[in-house]
Amino acid sequence: MGEVIALIRLMPGEVIGDDKLENIIDNIKRVILAPIRLGRIDIKNVAFGLKGLDVHLAVPDSEGGLDPIVETLSKIENVDSVEVVDVGRI
Repeated sequence: MGEVIALIRLMPGEVIGDDKLENIIDNIKRVILAPIRLGRIDIKNVAFGLKGLDVHLAVPDSEGGLDPIVETLSKIENVDSVEVVDVGRI
């Protein structure tokens, strides 16, 4: 059985402070559970002070795809949109 590597971008609905951004990162770490492996979380400057988060994940093929993960991440406070940016198999 292989794994799916995914890059998921989370965006807040507005410009938020670093403290709220750190709260989002903490919540991501809390909701991503085994057997999903959390990789890096990169803060990306988008435009005019707006920052997004690029979340790198490894998901076993048998877990049912990325839809449940996207749904879980979209429920995090201050997250307005969640988009799968890239997917690959290893």
